[in-house]
Amino acid sequence: MDTIKSMNTSSADSDSSGCPDCWLSNFSAFKNCTPELQNKILSNKEEKTYNKGEFLIKNGDKVAGVFFIQKGFVKIFKKGIRKKEFIMWVAGQGDIVGLNSFINDEMYSFSASAIGEAHACFIPTSDLNILLSKEPAAFIQLMGNLCKKINLVEQRITSISKKSIREQCAELLISIAVQSNPETDKKLIVNYSVKDLASLVGTTKNYLYKVLLEFTDKEILSVTNRKLVINNMNALSLIAAGND
Repeated sequence: MDTIKSMNTSSADSDSSGCPDCWLSNFSAFKNCTPELQNKILSNKEEKTYNKGEFLIKNGDKVAGVFFIQKGFVKIFKKGIRKKEFIMWVAGQGDIVGLNSFINDEMYSFSASAIGEAHACFIPTSDLNILLSKEPAAFIQLMGNLCKKINLVEQRITSISKKSIREQCAELLISIAVQSNPETDKKLIVNYSVKDLASLVGTTKNYLYKVLLEFTDKEILSVTNRKLVINNMNALSLIAAGND
């Protein structure tokens, strides 16, 4: 139990690589633009680094632009009863944060903060409006990205309504590990605090401790350097599917 609890003080990844040759130039919404338009839009972007817990967006702020995540993870959440966080989804490399508010031209209806160290490129609304007016195909690409996130949130709601906390936890760990570790030959690591995992599942930290302790006792998981490591993906998959 003490080993699991120590995850709450995990440190952020210190690797802070920049944006060589502007990675956004190959992003789906920009790669087919003319060089002139691409340069006009991307030359005004702001590259920003956020430490763990720092906000990219606060609920109720006026929409100023959209964030493209280059590295790290950002949680998108709302505050519920007694100011309890409900994490709707987690943005990773290549994801867009704030797109729905930009399209609807409304105040940000959520908050977004870095889970560890995160790098993002911020593009203001004025430049996005130029992009959409001159390159309608870009709008379709952006809408496709937004639809994927809507589907993701819908899947989470379905999972919450139909699966036990134990099953949801297993499903979440698999999802995060695969997203965080695209190279399958490496260990699957989950670098999240128990607090954030509990918010994602929609349960308390104490209850999640019990679930994680069960998984570590069965050697499905282990803890190394305050990070969860998945040792047995097959066993975890069976739990997520409700077959164990």
